[in-house]
Amino acid sequence: FPSQAPLPLKLLSRFSPGTRPSKKQRACLLPPDDGPCRAMVSRWYYNRYTQSCQEFTYGGCLGNANNFLTSDDCEKRCWTIKKVPKICRMEADGGPCRSYFKRYAFNLSSMRCEEFVYGGCYGNDNNFKDLQSCVDHCLPEKTGPLLCYSPKDEGLCSSSVTRYYYDTKSKTCKEFKYSGCGGNANNFVTATDCYNVCRKGKFCLFVCLLSFFFSFLFFPSSQKQSSNPKYQNCCSEWALLMLAFYKCSFIYLLV
Repeated sequence: FPSQAPLPLKLLSRFSPGTRPSKKQRACLLPPDDGPCRAMVSRWYYNRYTQSCQEFTYGGCLGNANNFLTSDDCEKRCWTIKKVPKICRMEADGGPCRSYFKRYAFNLSSMRCEEFVYGGCYGNDNNFKDLQSCVDHCLPEKTGPLLCYSPKDEGLCSSSVTRYYYDTKSKTCKEFKYSGCGGNANNFVTATDCYNVCRKGKFCLFVCLLSFFFSFLFFPSSQKQSSNPKYQNCCSEWALLMLAFYKCSFIYLLV
């Protein structure tokens, strides 16, 4: 068994896409704290590991904000905390060994996958070899691949080429001028290409299923379908063509 002192956890600055909890929500992620006093008062706190409100005994003074008079108060404050798989609720743990492995763990307080240093032994299951694996497991509802979350980068050269990038704040594809070299992968020749990569998902599935069952009500003509920018933003021209003929492209759903 290793005898060395535990390796301190080092959370670094590389993050995955995620929505940071509000200040009120972050209070729900604090550990239960009964305070220094010696009263025995029944209170409720939000358990981040079970993701439910539980009763505890409060000493009557100090403590922290994860302290509610009733179960209902706790639920009202904390029910909006995003539910994530069990292993993603664990604190990142570098383990007691002293190797130096770059790993990723999901941080429930920031709702992001964060880089940390793993010592090589023990720790827990909130330990992923790469950022994508962490995101896939702990943030399965992401709207697109990681490249879509890269910032706009005009590159290093002096040309002025019209390109499109995905803006995570507005969740739309925006035009920018690309210099012709360098930059990053969040760079698309057309807006359609950008939407196809970064917004393809639930909306397309909804459109195809809805059009299959209710096509005669909602999509009476292929012209109406193909001229709607929402569909152009989501589905490729090939998928729209299939949709026009079959009212729903099941082939599209499989690719």
